Amino acid sequence: MKFALFSLGLFSFSSFLTVAASLNQVASAQCVIADVAIQVAVHGSEKPAQQTNQVEMMSDGPCTGNTSVSTSRQIHVGGADDVRQERRSRHQISGDGDSSTGVNGPTVAVPVEVQVDVDNPADRLH
Repeated sequence: MKFALFSLGLFSFSSFLTVAASLNQVASAQCVIADVAIQVAVHGSEKPAQQTNQVEMMSDGPCTGNTSVSTSRQIHVGGADDVRQERRSRHQISGDGDSSTGVNGPTVAVPVEVQVDVDNPADRLH
């Protein structure tokens, strides 16, 4: 009886390993472009801050396993002068379209843009 349970346990464990191994072969990461831009202005100018963020994300066909990541922050605090924040970012990514798993797909683009403009009247008192 103990031998039968032991054999059943080994059989179950070996089945699990076979399934896990086959899943590992199929898993493949797409190419990913991530661009994170933060622009913050805390100022006493009576005009809103001019904040621009121009991002280009380009990919050449199917791609697997490549990444391009950019993070930036522009922070302005204080003063009653006009505020201008400009940012330009360009990403280009390519793959040979030949994946060892046979899985290729479109590039995943993740643009994140945060723009904050806070009026601080106390800056106009100085």
